[in-house]
Amino acid sequence: WASVFTTLTIVCNWNLLLHHDSLSRPQWFDVMTTFGNYSVASIKMPNLGCEIVYPAGCMVAGSGRIIRHGLDLVDDDQMAWVWYMKDDVHQFMDV
Repeated sequence: WASVFTTLTIVCNWNLLLHHDSLSRPQWFDVMTTFGNYSVASIKMPNLGCEIVYPAGCMVAGSGRIIRHGLDLVDDDQMAWVWYMKDDVHQFMDV
């Protein structure tokens, strides 16, 4: 499948510490999706002042460069599937 995103990261059973995506541009959105056999997790976005319940199969989109974000590890099996763009890939491909 064709995609506008240049990078896919798959994270299994790890905490995603609070971070900014420094290699992205502010106007680009990331799409984060969770899968797995777990009850409830939460995604934190402290510069927006919120923590959102993040059940399996839920998607969140936003600027990873602007929004500081992180995901708590849960006790059961959890996978996060994150699509995003990196400017250095565009520069390398001359697009």
